[in-house]
Amino acid sequence: MTRPSRVIYVENDPALRGIVSSLLRQSPEIELVASVSSADEALGLPELASVDVALLDVALGPESMTGVELGLALRERHVNLGVVLFSQHVVPDFLDSLPEDFRWGWSFLEKKSDIDMAFLVDVLRSTARGLNIVDPSVMQARSRAQESPIALLSVRQREILALAATGLDAPAIADELGVAAVTVRQDLSKSYTVLVPDPSPGTDLRTSAVLRYLREMRTYVDEGT
Repeated sequence: MTRPSRVIYVENDPALRGIVSSLLRQSPEIELVASVSSADEALGLPELASVDVALLDVALGPESMTGVELGLALRERHVNLGVVLFSQHVVPDFLDSLPEDFRWGWSFLEKKSDIDMAFLVDVLRSTARGLNIVDPSVMQARSRAQESPIALLSVRQREILALAATGLDAPAIADELGVAAVTVRQDLSKSYTVLVPDPSPGTDLRTSAVLRYLREMRTYVDEGT
């Protein structure tokens, strides 16, 4: 029989931390080394070098580093540590935000009221072996994000459209962003091709693009992307 996976759990909600910790301790496949409430406590654990995987809440408080930042900091101290992010907020592109050399051994689970402990234990043990397990809800959100035209816009194009939605013209947007007005016009033109791909004769491209941007952004945000 293989040995239990050694786990640290970081969660700033004391009630949830107590529930999940108790359930993890009941699994013969898990050895819960530590259950703490903050990033500082996790980083100060003397047992860290012997841990196989960390289960991390993503939102650890407004004055704390995030679970992703904590995972990176823990990985710098323990290069073989698996990291399982645990959050009620789906982050479809979390792997893309990680340094390329760090992407192995990271998993993401959506935090739900009905925790499937068998699945959680399996994800923890698989991640400890260097695998990447992604909650199906994350894959669905990623698929929706890829289908949205918002995903095809650059960050600057989104910023320009957001300012255009307030009524600013290209020179005013340029001043706001610290770029040339010609750059703003070029990005607006590129945005039009994405948001209004088949305009009818007489279509006001700017108005149509801004309206679709606002409509799509509501859906994009509401679906957790």
